[in-house]
Amino acid sequence: MFPSRSFTNDKSGVSPVIGVMLMIVVTVILAAAVSSFSGSIATKNDVPSATFKASASFSEQNITIEHLGGDPIYKNFVKFEISYGRPTMSNYVDKSNVTFYPKNGKDFAEDVLGPGKVAKISFPIKALVPGDEYANVAEQMIAIGQPFEIKVIDRETDLAIYSTKIIMGP
Repeated sequence: MFPSRSFTNDKSGVSPVIGVMLMIVVTVILAAAVSSFSGSIATKNDVPSATFKASASFSEQNITIEHLGGDPIYKNFVKFEISYGRPTMSNYVDKSNVTFYPKNGKDFAEDVLGPGKVAKISFPIKALVPGDEYANVAEQMIAIGQPFEIKVIDRETDLAIYSTKIIMGP
């Protein structure tokens, strides 16, 4: 008997072992490549967090948004959305109609709404029918006593920083 002859005829054990080892190596390399790629993807910044108080005055022709606390809000990084009616219609306020005012002597740049400052959204009054006047807020015709929604939206993430329903006061 020649024991070495039996080993030379049996070649089936070598190929599956090498195949399994190659599959494991390829899997580890792919996992490392996916992990390094996903770790390098930049995430979007968080939405600013702030507390506001809003009111609307028909006679003063403005919506007042007072910043009570939290992160400062930069005028160029936010948009104001007005929603009104049934079905609900929405539109953004033109940035030229928004002005930031200082309040309580706090010092911020004129385009920053920080704690203690106020944003005023001005709007014209239109008469659709003689004697029947409406506030034209972002092309939404709102009468005195009518509720509407205002949102302060972060431009980068398109998420709401603040949202509330208010009533158009006299």
